[in-house]
Amino acid sequence: MPKRRPKAGLILVILAGLVILWIPVNLYWLAFVPGSFAFTGLLFGTMVLLCGILGWLMPQYVRLLGIFAMVLSVISIMGALGGLLIGTVLGVIGGSLCAAWDPAGDRSRKQRKGDRKARKIGIWPKKKAGWPIVARMKRDGGADR
Repeated sequence: MPKRRPKAGLILVILAGLVILWIPVNLYWLAFVPGSFAFTGLLFGTMVLLCGILGWLMPQYVRLLGIFAMVLSVISIMGALGGLLIGTVLGVIGGSLCAAWDPAGDRSRKQRKGDRKARKIGIWPKKKAGWPIVARMKRDGGADR
């Protein structure tokens, strides 16, 4: 069974890393000059790119990596102008998609739609077996019975 991962968010983060790296790579001759921020652009662009690649390889850490990608994308404005700000926008959008991803989204749209209809007309879904004892006692009329 293939692993589930937020593909759109990770693709945006990888693209953001590549766009952020574009300016410092074109200015590689200036990267190691004292007082130049091009080296930080290389560093932050590489780290954003690694966040996207690691999120693809290890989907269990994708939420944390998405947050790192957002922070690094914003900080990359300092060293690489955020890839002309396009990389920053892509990184923030992709990182937020990764951070908001729900890995246990097992419920289908049809089930959620049915729950909304049931709440609207006042019929709640049946309780599953295994609810806490307190809920059973309330349902049965209390502990005195």
